[in-house]
Amino acid sequence: MTPDNTIRVGEYIVIQKQNYRKLHKFNKPDSCINIGRDSVNLTGIEGCRFHSVFKLIPKGGKRTKEFSVQLTEEAGDLKDEIDVKTSGTDNRNIIDDGQSQKLSYSEIEELRNDAKKASDIVETLISNSNTFSNKTEFSQEKYLRKKEKKYFEYVQILKPNLRMISEIMYKLEPGKIQNIRIDTLSQIITAVNIQSEGVHLLYDSGSNGLLAAALLSAIGESNDGKLIHMHPGNMSQKQALLAMNYKEEQSSRCVSVNIYSVLRQYYQGCDIHDTNEKTDHNTMKRKAESPVIQSKIPKLEENLEENTETKPDTEEKAVDNSKTKENDGKPKEFKKPKWHFENITAAELLKGKVDSLVIACKEDPQNLFDELMQFVKPGRPFAIYYTVAEPLQKMYMNLKIRSNVAALKVTCNWMRNYQVLPDRTHPEVMMNGASGFLLTGYVLK
Repeated sequence: MTPDNTIRVGEYIVIQKQNYRKLHKFNKPDSCINIGRDSVNLTGIEGCRFHSVFKLIPKGGKRTKEFSVQLTEEAGDLKDEIDVKTSGTDNRNIIDDGQSQKLSYSEIEELRNDAKKASDIVETLISNSNTFSNKTEFSQEKYLRKKEKKYFEYVQILKPNLRMISEIMYKLEPGKIQNIRIDTLSQIITAVNIQSEGVHLLYDSGSNGLLAAALLSAIGESNDGKLIHMHPGNMSQKQALLAMNYKEEQSSRCVSVNIYSVLRQYYQGCDIHDTNEKTDHNTMKRKAESPVIQSKIPKLEENLEENTETKPDTEEKAVDNSKTKENDGKPKEFKKPKWHFENITAAELLKGKVDSLVIACKEDPQNLFDELMQFVKPGRPFAIYYTVAEPLQKMYMNLKIRSNVAALKVTCNWMRNYQVLPDRTHPEVMMNGASGFLLTGYVLK
């Protein structure tokens, strides 16, 4: 068995080139990944340790954008390799007229083809620059960082963790994870006091599995911890959850279920997916105790019909299997899909009540909370996340007059990034300040 800190096929990895990071599933030993405009073949990284550094080797000459990788000791630092001897006191007399570089474009391209490393290219550019020696020390450093970014020839393979995945997804497209930043994620985990024991309930309608990954990480590998991951669609979003590369022992603690299907299972003791039972629609509607379920019956059945058509273990497939005869002439029994047993497992866990409730939704949070709070044990916390404040403010006023909740609080996380450099410490000019709002409290009864 390979150690956990070894790069293995079939798992997710994080590829870092300077400050740029990309999440990638390493499906096969010779897989390729695009880093900017470059295509990098990952042949040779399998079996290496995480945090290993690889040098990019051009394929078919320097002009190509295709690279292979070669294991190396460490990445070179351009600033350390180039010795800058003189610098100016200010940049007021420097005129950017496009004529400061003596080398032509064709000569620079030829230099790139002949040079063995990036420092050789940059040193030649500096020696042929009319203005570099007159720039201030800060301007020279900025120039070197800019050239290093252009000619940097190393990548590092990192092991995914929750912070990396959160930052990558937030930087790539925050709307796909409901603008949940890493600081908001930590506040949610703290507010509901996630522990390694007990049962925890999550309703998530669009964080790409980030919340489920965070809560499961907090639960850990305990034998007693369970996470019920409810979602509104046919299939749950699990990219972040899968990217954590959890072992089967830990990933099995997360039970992903459709919210309408599991509530039907809870109230009526049967799943309408079950092809062995024929339940009359009016009878099911009359038995259902939940107002939300009653209002969702037509939509629920429509969703479940679509679910049956799209899932691999469909009712139609089960019927086809039933036509196959065993050697003794008896028909085979239906092979029930995985979600059928997950619904049963989740319903049984809900009967024993849960120790915390987390809701991160795009729908009206009030109806969801009213339906799910009955499954929370008295004295246990809840946290509701929403991208804007108004629904939570309205919900706060509605809950304030009730006697079954306490310690209500609406908060907004606002984190500011700072550039910290000698004599140049200031907030970053460009940053996204939106990370949603939280309504937290405790269920009393």
